[in-house]
Order: sequence, then C-alpha cells, then structure tokens
Amino acid sequence: MSFPNARAVCGVADPHVWTPEKSRLMVAACRELAAFHARRSPELAALYRRRGFRPDSIRGEADLRRIPMLCVSAMKSFLLTSLPRRRAVLRLTSSGTRGQKTQIWFDRASLARCQAQLAGLWKQEGLLSRRPTNYLMFVYDPKEAKDLGIAFSDTNQQRFAPAARVFYAVRKGASGGWEFRREQALAALESFAAEGRPARLFGIPSFIHEFVEWLPRAVRLPPGSWMVTGGGWKAAEDKQVSREEFRARAAARLGLAPENIRDGYGMAEHCAPYLECRRHRFHVPAYNRVFARHPVTLEALPPGRPGLLELVTPWNAMMPNLAILSTDLGRIEAGRCPCGYNSPTFTLLGRGGLAKHKGCALHAAEIVRRQP
Repeated sequence: MSFPNARAVCGVADPHVWTPEKSRLMVAACRELAAFHARRSPELAALYRRRGFRPDSIRGEADLRRIPMLCVSAMKSFLLTSLPRRRAVLRLTSSGTRGQKTQIWFDRASLARCQAQLAGLWKQEGLLSRRPTNYLMFVYDPKEAKDLGIAFSDTNQQRFAPAARVFYAVRKGASGGWEFRREQALAALESFAAEGRPARLFGIPSFIHEFVEWLPRAVRLPPGSWMVTGGGWKAAEDKQVSREEFRARAAARLGLAPENIRDGYGMAEHCAPYLECRRHRFHVPAYNRVFARHPVTLEALPPGRPGLLELVTPWNAMMPNLAILSTDLGRIEAGRCPCGYNSPTFTLLGRGGLAKHKGCALHAAEIVRRQP
C-alpha cells in the first residue's frame, strides 16, 4: 500500500509558497486517498455514492471542493477507520473534557506524512534550530495527559530544537484535577532567562494570557526565544483581549520580538498544521486546502464571505478524514499577504452553531477560572 503523491506533497519544501507542481501533487494525492477510503471505509463509500462522487473525477484544483465532507461531529460520535485497527501506532483524543471527544488514530506511514508537513512548515518559518533550548509548556503534562492530543502536539514541537530543560505548567493536583502552576512556571521562566539559552513557550492561549497578565514583574528572555500558541482563543477573547493586544503585552512582558510570537491552528479531526506568518496571517500550506462554506447550502463562498471552514488534507490512510467540515467560522481573504508568500490566507471568526464542541480552549478556561 503506497501513496507516492501524498508522501510527496506532505514533504514539500516551503509549503507557504504554491507552485503548479505542488498543485498537481495535491490533486493527485487527494485522488489517491479518496479512492483508497472509498474502497476501505463503508461509511465514506456510502457518502460518496449518495453524492454521486467518484474519486477518479478529481482532476484539477476545482475538483478538490467537490470532495464530499465528513462533519466534525461525526468524528466525535463515531470511530471511523479505513485500516485494521491493529495498524494504529498512535491514538489521541481531542480534549480532556466532559464533552464529546474525537479519537484520531495514526498508522506509521500516515504519522510520518503528518510529521513531514509540520517539519516543512517550521523550517520555512525559521523555527528549526540546533541550539539547546529551554521549554516552558502551557499544556497538560504528557506523563499525566497520556493520549490527549494537545499535550502530544505541543511536546512534539520540541523535536525542532533540542530540549535542554522542560517545564509543564498544567499538572494534576492531589485531588486528581488539573491545576495551573503559575508560581512554578514563573520560577522556571526566570531560571531560563538567567541561563541565557533560547527559550520557547508553547501552549493554550488562555493559560499564557492568564500568566502574562499575572506576572508580578517583567522577564526578558534571551535572544532567539519564541512563543507559539495553539488550541483556541475562547478564554482570552471572552476577556475582550484581541490577538494584537495579547501579542503586544506578551512582547513587552517577556522581551520577545513580535514576529517571534505566532499562533497555530489545527484540530484533532484534521491534524494538518497551520502557523501564522511573520505578519500574523494564517496561510494555507501546499498540502492543505481551506474553503468557507455557506452554513445552509454548503456552497463554497468567494473570498471575503464568512462561512464554516472546510479543511482538506491527504495525509491520513488510517481514518477517512480527507475532507472535514468544521464548526469554526472563517473567511478566505482576497489578495496576497504582505509577507510575500503567494498562498491563500484565511481569518478565524469564532465558532458556529448553538452547541459548542467543548475543546481544549474551553477546558483551559475552566481551569483558569478555578485558580485562586
């Protein structure tokens, strides 16, 4: 079982720069994965038949928006696989909340393709380094979180700069509940600053926002330090803090260059990474496609029109999540980004619907509210 086009497009260099060859690979990769899932997933095959869709009809860019989508709620309610479950080498869940959870399973080759996507993106954005680096992680300690996706994904970033020391700020307390260890995080941060090595801060924005606002004194991190947030902005936005304000405050309190404060976007159901460019806009990497869909008709909307975001990526053979309709609202932007990349950009506008899927950001907000 081989997916040469999927492997090639997931491993492209400079994924924020689109070329005709990368487009050709993306089309061919989606055709490969759609055909495979149609053969191996009864649920997806039924969906394709109902929509009158044939995988071999994917011939060009315009065809990618015709691929029938799975709704994200389906993956929260059902475990859909296209390979025998014994082939899974990694199993993650979407969050540690009391709400619905998504299970995302990886076979070895699919995990390698997903990791290649991330490596290419981080290399292009200048985040690969050979210098030993200290890490302050505002996520759940993976020793305690085990299969929680946000803990795995943030810890996974440590492979791009060798870890010297690592501190996890969210750990379980004596009662078994998650606790945000602010004082211990401050001690680690000040120790990192005094040591002089570059530091990297990763985690959920609500934890980092709470920490930055609480800091009793400014701490200047060494040159080459970064902050990368991810996991949702719900708690910070509820406090009427815009992303621009958050960056300005974090830069002032931590001595970081604004271009070294980036936000990431992704979800367990999709897993392909998105990272802001230096001008703080989300680009669509060459191995992904993003469409804004009308919430009633599901038609693909033109740039500037808000809709539900559909996310397409051809990395996963284990599960039929080639095309996912999310509950996130967003719009595709017109024109090119001033950073110079030619890939399309999109803006996140919030969550759609009356019922929220309770993800990591909302769970983090609950933990923050419990702090004394």
